[in-house]
Amino acid sequence: METEKKPRKWPKGKIIAGILLVTILIVAYEAWQYSTMETNSPEPIGPAPNFPLMDINSSTPSEIFTLEQFSGKVVTIHFMIVGCHGLVYPIDDNQLRQLKLVCNRYCENGQFVIITVLWSTCLTSNLSQIRVDYGITWRMGNDYSDGRMDIFGAYEASYSVKDGTIVLIDKTFNVTQVHTEAMTADTLSSEIEQLLKA
Repeated sequence: METEKKPRKWPKGKIIAGILLVTILIVAYEAWQYSTMETNSPEPIGPAPNFPLMDINSSTPSEIFTLEQFSGKVVTIHFMIVGCHGLVYPIDDNQLRQLKLVCNRYCENGQFVIITVLWSTCLTSNLSQIRVDYGITWRMGNDYSDGRMDIFGAYEASYSVKDGTIVLIDKTFNVTQVHTEAMTADTLSSEIEQLLKA
């Protein structure tokens, strides 16, 4: 007469310990992936061409600033074409509003700079009014103030910038991101955070 085999029972303690171990391993792996994602800065695309620019509210050549004077800081350059009578195109309307939110988060920490490089050929553009309308507190200069388009030209040749493009530059003057489409403040902030931590 054969004896009926009873199914082997696992002790509750071993089952709970096994579940806990698997859970800990999964959480540790996810935390590791998140931490490496947050601390790895984007690979540089190439060097950022240096340039001099005078802010639209400056009055003398001695107030010209250069890109390289922001050594050790994260820089965002916004390229913007302004039409006659202060016409702001939809791409730039979005970019300026998003950059204002970004500036509210980072401009005060001393490690982050925004520069809007304008291209305006019309005397009626009233660039100062655009600064007021959008609450722009960062540097803003007209690339065409000397009758040439040097900055647009240099960045267009290297990075195919166009109206509304946002370029992110790391602390060592390397371009890391070139955005030619409408951006959100959250996306830009995430990229800026990575560059600030690098």
